[in-house]
Amino acid sequence: MIFDLNYKIDVPHLKRGDVRFKYVLNIMTNQEERVVLLTKSKTVTSTVLVIERQVDNNNDERNEKNEYIAGGEHSGIVISKFRKYDDGDETPADTSVQFTVCLVNGQTGVHTKERRTIRFWCNRDEPPADASATASQFFQDLVLPDRFPHDYVGFVKRLLVLMHKGYKCLSKLEIELKQLEKTAVKPAPNRVSVESPTAVNLEISRVKLRELIESSYPNPLTVDDINKKHGWKHSDIRDNLEELQKSGIVKPVDGGYTRVVLHDKIVEQIPIIHYNRQPTVAIITAEYCEKVAVDTLIENKETFVRYTTVGESNVYTIGKMGNHSVVCTKLPVLGQSREATTAAGNAITRLLGTFQKVEHVFVCGAGGGVPHYTNYDKHVKLGDVVVSHYGNNQKAVYTYCEKVVAENGNINFHCRQYSPKVFDIQIAAMKLQTEVKSVDDCKKSLWDEYLREGLNAIEEQNMTDELDFKRPPADSDTLQMYIGGTEVIEIAHPVCRRKDGGDRQQQLGPRIHVGPIGGGRSAMSCEFERQKFAAEYKLLAIDSEFDSVMGSLMGNYCHSYAVVRGISDYKYGSAKNKWQPYASLAAASVVKAILSIINV
Repeated sequence: MIFDLNYKIDVPHLKRGDVRFKYVLNIMTNQEERVVLLTKSKTVTSTVLVIERQVDNNNDERNEKNEYIAGGEHSGIVISKFRKYDDGDETPADTSVQFTVCLVNGQTGVHTKERRTIRFWCNRDEPPADASATASQFFQDLVLPDRFPHDYVGFVKRLLVLMHKGYKCLSKLEIELKQLEKTAVKPAPNRVSVESPTAVNLEISRVKLRELIESSYPNPLTVDDINKKHGWKHSDIRDNLEELQKSGIVKPVDGGYTRVVLHDKIVEQIPIIHYNRQPTVAIITAEYCEKVAVDTLIENKETFVRYTTVGESNVYTIGKMGNHSVVCTKLPVLGQSREATTAAGNAITRLLGTFQKVEHVFVCGAGGGVPHYTNYDKHVKLGDVVVSHYGNNQKAVYTYCEKVVAENGNINFHCRQYSPKVFDIQIAAMKLQTEVKSVDDCKKSLWDEYLREGLNAIEEQNMTDELDFKRPPADSDTLQMYIGGTEVIEIAHPVCRRKDGGDRQQQLGPRIHVGPIGGGRSAMSCEFERQKFAAEYKLLAIDSEFDSVMGSLMGNYCHSYAVVRGISDYKYGSAKNKWQPYASLAAASVVKAILSIINV
């Protein structure tokens, strides 16, 4: 059969020089494909390679002396020795990903920082492939922990194999390798914490002691409690507590110490609230900064604290958010221990038993984001907020991983899943998200207004000495991925695209995302398991141990609830860092914006 190459192929957006033209021609002629590696350009400090699907035309003029032709399981992969890429395809890439690695010369010991950019072109299949999803999955397969190639040849080979065997929907890759700097010693990246969730810091400090007391709030901690938990010397604990007390940060109560909270009222029993002030909305927090963030957005508030030496203490802040009467509480402890599980569950039961008019419940605070490496709109960055809802093909708004089991070479997650019966909160969140996407980029969202309101209130109360709720600088949001051991690569955030195809300034304030959230530290033991857990359940955010909270909400017949997570890291959100206070305030601002939509 003879094909006239001047024949017009009626496929939208295809030009004769387009790589997709070659792909369609390949299908029409029913010829086999080759995955060919070509050099596009090369300088002293940069190299650009192209991996392209080409028709295996036996009548072409190729010379096998000029090609490396793979055999066996890699049959179909070809490396051109001398021929350069014919740059006749000016079609813009569908998407791209960029990351930085550090290379070391085994002979000289010189370290070189190298930026690698991979650009992706997809075939125009029916239905068309999701370019950003395909590229993101390709990248995650490329950088699997303990499998990422640490040498140049291995890296290129991995790209060829992935292109050849697993990603038939990709028609071309362009790989740009650019040297940035050379040093005699390895450059130190802005490394994220690699602490285990259960790691114990044995060195006492005022900051660590303050954080410990804040985490336990409203339960007081005794010197013996602190000694048993961390092994610090009694004398060192007392000295640091004395300094914190002089600074007005902690105070003694019932033989222990607790956080000083402005305008709180210590009571033996929670007073009876007048019917008109009975809360219809409950907001549950776990970290002290989360409670502070919510409280700053509550108007006409009163805080009641009931301390007890037996059982769990309680703290309730009651007031108004817009037209809604709300109550905010803080859980005294979270974790997998029986004590922690029982305490968290009992706290929810007491809350809903004390305030029986509650209709909507928010579990509000910081969490870990699940990044998307190629699509800005799907990318969950630090400072963004995720509201729990169904995702694609997901039947739960919150998935808790109880344990991870390796079975027959596969990793399986044993999970419990939760969904409310009423979706008023989720509907309001989606409405907020839609309204923001439809307005001009310069227009501030509703939750931005509440965020500024909260920041102003915190500054007026002089609460910024110990907790800084301002948005950290953009360069502190480093996106990193582990590639084995303690080695990381730094990944560039995806760029925001205009409708006309160009780049536009990325939104500086928090963005809202609506989709599934998950938790469970059993899935956090290694980066690969965390990524797989997030991918399998289409998660947008991850937190730590909220199974007992979700179970208690279900057991107490709470039909309308949502988990709202401000993103403070790319793990599970409970690590203390500079983003946690801001992320907590961003989450609280979104809660208030949602309540402005929900009818009283």
